[in-house]
Amino acid sequence: MIMEIISIVLGVILLGAAQYGYGGSGFDFSRLIYLIDIPSLIILLIFTVPMLLRGGAWRDFMRAWKLLDKNYICHLSEVRRALDVVEMMQKQVIYAGVISALLTFITVLHNLSDLESLGPSLAVAILTVLYAMIFEMLLLPLQLEAKRRIIDYMGVDTDMEGTAGTEEERI
Repeated sequence: MIMEIISIVLGVILLGAAQYGYGGSGFDFSRLIYLIDIPSLIILLIFTVPMLLRGGAWRDFMRAWKLLDKNYICHLSEVRRALDVVEMMQKQVIYAGVISALLTFITVLHNLSDLESLGPSLAVAILTVLYAMIFEMLLLPLQLEAKRRIIDYMGVDTDMEGTAGTEEERI
């Protein structure tokens, strides 16, 4: 699972470098600055972090990251709580990206007479959605690992029930 997260991050970096780093005369890393918008990241954090701080969700979210370690052992209830928090965060990140983009579009439409700010304003709206999708992609391996752990627990329970039933039949 760690490799999936690393591949997602590297894929985004390489795609951004390939898309924006190539200038007319060669590779130009200075154009990559167009993909960085700190206010958009802050907006996403403002919409998502408070949800983690309520009711112990932060601890469950951190547990979801620990599930990526194959040697980490916890109870089924803890895995289910971690899965619930990850799924809530996935929805929260997507909603935050869409709301932020819509608010930016509304601002753009109010200032439509200023055509020079049209491109940068639309870029900010699109970058917010891009960041939300990248965060969503990073949360997908956490969700998959939590679901895999739950399935493994169910398989262990089924195996134990199957052996218990055969022992009862022997008695």
